[in-house]
Amino acid sequence: MNHITGTQPSPETTAGNHRITTVQNDHRTVLVQAADGKPINPCHPARARELLRKKRAVRVSRHPYTIRLLLQHQAETMRLLYAEEESA
Repeated sequence: MNHITGTQPSPETTAGNHRITTVQNDHRTVLVQAADGKPINPCHPARARELLRKKRAVRVSRHPYTIRLLLQHQAETMRLLYAEEESA
């Protein structure tokens, strides 16, 4: 800062980069809903991509990024999500 110009705006905000992130425990997470829409524990983005690719979940919203488990795969998928949690 100098006495003529005052405070300088951040280059991130002047470029229009107003990205909203969901950060939990210093890493990004994806919110997860059960088949009935009730929230359950969030998961890692890689796990969410895998579930979407295998057609075991569908995307509900982009901001915050949320997926919903499909009913026919919910029991198996929840077991995988909680197994990942216990190993971490």
